[in-house]
Amino acid sequence: MSAKRTGSVLAVVLPVTLVSGCGGGGSPTPTPAPAPVATTPALPVTLSASSTSLVVEEGTSQSFTLTASYTGTSTSPIVADVKVAGNRVELTAAPSVSGSTFSVPLRTTPLIAGGKASSTVTFRLCTSAECSTVYPGSTQTFTASVDMRLKDWATFQRDPAHTGYVAVRYDTADFANAWSLVTTPDRPTEVAARRGGLFFNVGSYGAATTRTRAVNPVTGAELWSYDLGRNSYFSGPSYSNGRIVSMAMDMSSGTVPMQIIDAESGRAGGTLTYASQFSPGGVPTPVGDELYFQAGYFGNVVYAANTATGARDWFRDTTQPSQGYVHEGQSVAVDQSSVYYFGGGNLFALSRATGAITHTIRNPYFSKFGMSYHGVYRGAPIIAPNGRIVTFTDNRQASQAMPLMAFSLSSTIPVWRSSASYVGHPALRDTTLYAIQAGSARIDRLSSEDGSVIGTIDLGQGRGDLDSNIIVTGSHLFVASATATYAIDLRQADFPVVWTAPKGGALAITPDNMLVISATDGIYAYRLAPHG
Repeated sequence: MSAKRTGSVLAVVLPVTLVSGCGGGGSPTPTPAPAPVATTPALPVTLSASSTSLVVEEGTSQSFTLTASYTGTSTSPIVADVKVAGNRVELTAAPSVSGSTFSVPLRTTPLIAGGKASSTVTFRLCTSAECSTVYPGSTQTFTASVDMRLKDWATFQRDPAHTGYVAVRYDTADFANAWSLVTTPDRPTEVAARRGGLFFNVGSYGAATTRTRAVNPVTGAELWSYDLGRNSYFSGPSYSNGRIVSMAMDMSSGTVPMQIIDAESGRAGGTLTYASQFSPGGVPTPVGDELYFQAGYFGNVVYAANTATGARDWFRDTTQPSQGYVHEGQSVAVDQSSVYYFGGGNLFALSRATGAITHTIRNPYFSKFGMSYHGVYRGAPIIAPNGRIVTFTDNRQASQAMPLMAFSLSSTIPVWRSSASYVGHPALRDTTLYAIQAGSARIDRLSSEDGSVIGTIDLGQGRGDLDSNIIVTGSHLFVASATATYAIDLRQADFPVVWTAPKGGALAITPDNMLVISATDGIYAYRLAPHG
């Protein structure tokens, strides 16, 4: 038996044994009878199933086997011909055969776009690999419905590690304008998103009210609006397990309320409390029902709470004498065991269970010592899979140029500091950081292991200075200036700009494959893949 591959067809050819004989004697040669007209025998095929429905989590793939059994015989070769229409599943090898049964190995295609869609597998038997003759009764179809569940855009830079990475591949030809929502004179915050829901806050300093708004990510239609009251300072929202929270306050207090909002109904679901004074907090970091955030009346306090119960689990003041303060703007990072907080003068690792400080790593590059009522660190530590925790080197606004550095819990000093300064906020795919060179339209690719520059993506002249957060996917990188957003194709060697939107701002990708831009005057959404 031999396997043949022709184009997108995987085939197995069954061997045919031809038996011939000879006779003797001197009898006269008979007049040959007319040759019969050759007919292709029917080989009815039965599949092990006519369809399947699969739910696949982002970043994973499921393998499965389809079997096809036939009845009947043929003196000609029997070749299995398999074709797949649609991009939800793919063949992983040539079909194998045992007796009269073919096994067809399939899997869900890695890094497919989120949502529900189907692929059709057509199986048939032919007399050759070219399949010019098909055995009657052998053609059967199988439908694989695949629901790819992309993760929520839950917090600042998407996840508790703040990577800004979405494990999906997109096709630039699918990119299209979807909808916009003007919010002027108010400016919207960055967004949080789940499948079917997009959440953001709108308001302004001293305004009578601040609102958390929910819209349909695909259409922009309003779902609900929740009045947070008068709040001169507020963060973007975070989302997890059906609940939305934001840091919003008007006056200094040791018991600032944090509203818990039901994401489905838009109704109140309780409150948490924390201490703060006159500071816009960072986006809280949720992990399931647990919530972690940084606040404190003078800053430097890390909180852990439960949004299901409204209970505060613990809080920890990390203040170290003469070693700096962060009063506002930071989102903490979280892994399975620790909470990471950059206090300016130190990186702290705290136990998720108790809040105890397990590691304190001094930052020798910090410059702003002493208490500051405006000790801003706009951003979050980034947790890399190689154990590196990456931050900027000092207090900063998002547009402020600053070197990057990396810590490791196995070292008492930073393991590297970048030689260049960067703005916006980096993204991380695997162990590669993507960071905007200050005052430019260039993006460096840095090794999170040692900080070395692997290469640079230059968007070219006339793009304006980039200054946004970066999103990286399995196919594209998204980044923005103040006035435009760009998509760069990472699969091409020269990393070309392949798409542009005429708005810039904070970027997010929803589980519905929508690129969302929080601009100064409203929310703008672009479709990255067909909606399933």
